[in-house]
Amino acid sequence: MSKIKICVSLLIWIGIHPIAFSQEKEDCNCASVLKEVILDVENNYPGYQLKTKGENLSNYTKVKQTALTKSLATTDRVQCFYIIESYLHFFKDNHLIFTDWKSKPQQILKLNLPNTKESVQQQNQLMGTWRRISDSLTVKIISATLNKTPVYRAYIIQTKDSTLQKGNIYFDLYGDSNTFRIRKYTGALTTDLLRGRRLKNLLLEPNGIWEKVNTKQQHQPLVLSEYAYNKKFRHKAISSAIYYIGIPEFNMNATKFDSLIVHQILPALNANKTKHLIVDLRNNQGGNSSFGSLARFTYQQPIVLPGDYVYSTPQMIKRYQQSAKEGSSHYQNMLPKLMANPGAFVQRDSLRIALKERYTYPETVIFITNENCASSTEYLLILVKSSKKVKVYGRHTAGTLDYSELYEPEKLTCNGYGYLRPTTKSFWVRSTSD
Repeated sequence: MSKIKICVSLLIWIGIHPIAFSQEKEDCNCASVLKEVILDVENNYPGYQLKTKGENLSNYTKVKQTALTKSLATTDRVQCFYIIESYLHFFKDNHLIFTDWKSKPQQILKLNLPNTKESVQQQNQLMGTWRRISDSLTVKIISATLNKTPVYRAYIIQTKDSTLQKGNIYFDLYGDSNTFRIRKYTGALTTDLLRGRRLKNLLLEPNGIWEKVNTKQQHQPLVLSEYAYNKKFRHKAISSAIYYIGIPEFNMNATKFDSLIVHQILPALNANKTKHLIVDLRNNQGGNSSFGSLARFTYQQPIVLPGDYVYSTPQMIKRYQQSAKEGSSHYQNMLPKLMANPGAFVQRDSLRIALKERYTYPETVIFITNENCASSTEYLLILVKSSKKVKVYGRHTAGTLDYSELYEPEKLTCNGYGYLRPTTKSFWVRSTSD
């Protein structure tokens, strides 16, 4: 059996200890940190030249100058975070990630919430009382303003969780009454915000499904299927014709995952002549290269994808030199090309996958997606879309692949701040000369 090897590093860094994100320095200066981020973006971000080209340059200059001016007027870490976030927001790149691991969003306690008028609720159906179906956590969503930005703010009015406090903010929603990004108040301040949406009287977000509570009527609990949202890795037959795999993140050991597919799932599909395989990728933000093993289910003919472009900066060359010394043939082959083309984009070799076996079953592979599918999850969809077996249902994905491949966090002089920046450009992104 041929092994699938994919030379991509579409990494989402989750749960890394804050010390790894910075040099040791407790005395933080907001303007200094912002200048470090700006310097890195302008010299190392592969999307900088294209996104500040032409008339965009004057807009970028205004955003940068406004952020620099504001940074000189604050000594507050949280305010500094929002200033740096406003600067990075110009690029609209979900792979530009800034996090303050020492801070959470600042709570504004509100025990006595104003009654939402019925006329307002009818005009804006997101405002009102919502209850999460999984644990009965109940919040009231009102309109608010944060740093001159309109948000929808959810205050806790009922909870069984002892770590949560009634009257505290549970999350802020940035967007409109139908689609939005979510800032949770239970974790660190980060620009890496997940997405949610309202579907009539349901609010859908990665941590569960919420139902709007109508206080004028007797409320009956809503019972949902166990597959209502993708929360943990699982796989099983749900009928004689349908097999289900739920993958909320690609964090599995690639070799073990491939072994599970080859020695357990594929034999079961073949023995039972299972026609349909559902691969639930909702809320899967990516991770490691274990996603490549799923190509076994869809494979019909050799797969060839053009190579992505590595941005040849002095910093990138140093990283390749280090990896080349450690014995990586991939980095050894690319290093001379990078060194010969400083400041340019150097294309990698094409990705080629040729497997020895094609499988009759499953006959159809259905991928379910939503707005939080990102990074390597999106790369998987590009990898398999040419197969006639594949059908994709759900919502559009996050759109994070124009610029990708995150390495270790970039160094900042302020302890507790974390900053990640992509290093490559995908093969479909136009050049600055276009």
